[in-house]
This record gives sequence, C-alpha cells and structure tokens, in this order.
Amino acid sequence: MELSAATLLFLSVISLVILLSFLRPSSKKRRPPGPSCLPLVGSLHHLLTSQPQAALRDLAKKYGPVMYLRLGQVDAVVVSSPAVAQEVLRDKDLSFASRPNLLVSEIFLYGSRDVAFAPYGAYWRVLRKLCTVELLSARMVRQLAPVRDNETLSLVRNVSADGRGGEPVNLGRLLLSCSNTITAKAAFGQVCSGELQEQFLSALDVGLKISGGFCVGDLFPSLWFVDVVTGLRRRLWRAHRQMDAVCDKIIDHCEVQRGDDLVSVMLRIRDEGELEFPFSVTNMKAVIVDMFAAGTETTSSAAEWIMSELMRNPEVMAKAQAEVRRAFDNKSPQDHEGQMGKLSYTRMVIKEGMRLHPPVPLLVPHLCRETCDVGGFEVTEGTRVMVNAWAMARSPEYWPDAEKFMPERFEDGTVDYKGSQFKYLPFGSGRRMCPGDIFGLAVLELIVARLLYYFDWSLPAGMRPDELDMDMIVGATARRRNQLHLVASPNKVVPVQS
Repeated sequence: MELSAATLLFLSVISLVILLSFLRPSSKKRRPPGPSCLPLVGSLHHLLTSQPQAALRDLAKKYGPVMYLRLGQVDAVVVSSPAVAQEVLRDKDLSFASRPNLLVSEIFLYGSRDVAFAPYGAYWRVLRKLCTVELLSARMVRQLAPVRDNETLSLVRNVSADGRGGEPVNLGRLLLSCSNTITAKAAFGQVCSGELQEQFLSALDVGLKISGGFCVGDLFPSLWFVDVVTGLRRRLWRAHRQMDAVCDKIIDHCEVQRGDDLVSVMLRIRDEGELEFPFSVTNMKAVIVDMFAAGTETTSSAAEWIMSELMRNPEVMAKAQAEVRRAFDNKSPQDHEGQMGKLSYTRMVIKEGMRLHPPVPLLVPHLCRETCDVGGFEVTEGTRVMVNAWAMARSPEYWPDAEKFMPERFEDGTVDYKGSQFKYLPFGSGRRMCPGDIFGLAVLELIVARLLYYFDWSLPAGMRPDELDMDMIVGATARRRNQLHLVASPNKVVPVQS
C-alpha cells in the first residue's frame, strides 16, 4: 500500500511538471516549430524526394518561415522568407558564416580546403580574398573573354552540325560540354583537353552525384562506418585519386609553361609568398575542384532552363531574338560580347530564368557558430541552416504571377544578382555568397545570346509549347530530369573554325 502511494505521488509530481511546462509563458528563446519526428530518422523522410525544396516550401506554409527539422542525428532549420533570410545572411551573417563538414567536402575538397566549404576563419577569409581579387575578379573575367568567345562559337557549330536535316539537337548535352570546356580552359589553359579533361570530369561527376544525395555519416555521425561498409567512401576515394592525378599533371605542365589561366595565376601567387598561410599545391587543387563543381553544371543547367522557358513563351523568345539580332548584326563575332550592354531585355530573360530555376534551390547549407535568435526563435550552435531560395523566388507573397515567366518584372532594375534583395538569391548573399558570379554570368549571357542570334528554334514533332516536359530533379544543383531536345534552324551564317 505504501509503495502504491509513493508511486501515485511520483506520477502526480510528473504530471504537475508536465502541466506547468504547458502553462508556463512561452519564452522568446524557443525552438522553431516543425513537423513531428519519427524514431531514428526524425524528419528525414520529408526530404527523400526529387523535389526537397518544394516539400520544404509546403511544410513552411504550415509551420512558418523558420522551421525546425531533425535530420537523423542532426539539427536543421529551414528559412523560407526574405525577412528571415536577411537576418541569417546579412544582419547575423557572422553567426552563420561557417559550413558543415560533409563527407564529399572532406574527401573531394582536400579536407574542406576550398572556398565553398572551408570553415569560417582566417584561412577562409584569405582564400575568399584571393578568389575575388585575383582569380575571379572582373579584370580576370575580361582576360578570359577569348576562351568564352571560342567555345561558344564551337557550341554554335556543334548545334549546326547535329541539327542538319532538321534532326532534333540534344541541347542539354551540348551546353554541358561547352560549359565544361570553358571552365577547363579558364582554369588550366590549353593543357587540359581530350583524355585528361574527360578523366577529370568523370571523377568530378561521381562527387557531384553523391553530394546530391544523403550520406549516412553526414546525417548520423555515430554511424559513419556505414559509408565504409556500403563502399561509398571507397568510390569517393577512387574518384578523388583519379582527379588528383589529373591535377598533378596539369600543375606540373603549368609550372614549366605559365599562361593566363587560373592555375598559372595561383602558381605566381604561391611563388610570391605574400599570403598569410603557405599556399601549397593541395590548396590549389581544392580551389580548382571548387571552381569546376560550381561552374560546370550550374551554368549549363541555367542556360537549358532559360531555353526551355523561351520555348514555352514564344512571344518572349521573339522579343529577345529581335533585340540580339539588332545588336549583333553587322558586327564581327569577336565583338559580340562587347554588345552585351545593349541586351537589356535578354538580360531580363536570364534574370527571370534564374528566378524560376535558381541553380542551387536550397543554397549551400550554413552552420550556426553560436546560439542566437532568428525570427523570434532560438537557433542553437551547430545547427545546419538551409535557405529555401527556390520557395522565396516562387512565392506569390513577393512576386505577382509568381509561376509565370515574365522578364518584364525586372524592368525597373531594382532587383539584381548581388544578394541585396532577399527574395531573389541565385548566387546567395553575404560572406558566403558565390564568388564566381561575374564569371558565370559572362558565360551564361554569351551562350544564350548566341543561341538566339544564330538559330530559330522549334519543338520536335509538332509538339506544342505547353506540352514541353519541365520535370526537375534536385541534387547538388537543380537540373532538368530529361535533357532538352530542340530543332535548330540556322538564321545566320555559322562562323567556320578559325
């Protein structure tokens, strides 16, 4: 009887504690709301889809613009409004300036020695400055104009050759090849071609595919050994060694024969020894891989989405083509890039394409460095923070007719790529904003302009614009599920190989 009374008293105390916890005034510092968690996996099942950004957008409609998720053993917060994004990316930028350590960045990026995934600190700040001042500056981008000119003209010739006789052209494949080659020649000069380039890109593709999925060790740190048992680590290391061997050959060549490519610039900087840390070959390799990972699929995918939207909106296509042809007619192909300033509408088309199809829909994840408040909720140190740029760019709350392709919405020029308008973040914002935006835009604009100048485009087999497949798959980037096939009819004389 005494035991029963003690048990009853214990249960009463517990019930009282629970009741008081509900009745207690809510603290300003409370965890953000979020969906209920399943045992072991937490909220992970919500992201196991080809459209995680859309699933998170739908959840945010219920739980709000600051939403908590438990991803395996990892705490995560998803941000889905411009006001909260501004808080994370600008107002409290320093608190969210680091990155989580992921398996792919650890193996492929030489222990996260690159710009994108290096932890926030002195090393990253010097590396970022190196990229923005030397490697990816406006001056360096202008210096690489001949590479863009030659390779985009090669793209035009390849489209013309593949489309002879009215055959549909696999534009997605040709755009990826063009983007890869431009990045390779900008980084390595003429030395990286043929077999070496193929080896490098095939190895890189392994890393990109794995980075788009979920490594067990990234979400369940205590179960890191699962990636060993499944062979995932072995595949990553094998691809890494292949890529590393190619980098060694290219760097050795550039040591002897310096040029204007980015590797030669890094070798000069290393020899001058003016950085605050020893800039070794390993550091160079991490930066090189970073540039390829960020600059190949993103640019080609953006161009493919823009052409897809133009095919679905023939009136926009006609207006952009007319503008490009007015600017380029009676000009030498070598003068085309110099005319880009006249293509105000075409640039609006590109902005609108990147609004509807941001290259990285959830941006690269941030890591909270210190516990702080965001949107009235507490975000604890070590939490991963994802910014749903895709959801904000398609929200009717911030964009009239949000799902419609309307380049004219950018006519007033108040929204740009610089990350100052948090409803539009194709390159991110703040300290960790993509440093390659100038380079990427220069390539993207010239590709789109030349495709519109040299060809008239139509859908294969009498397909109607509203029948065009627009299915997307989101991994490391957001790309079309099926590559775009179009019929290209030459409108201008395609330049011959010089």
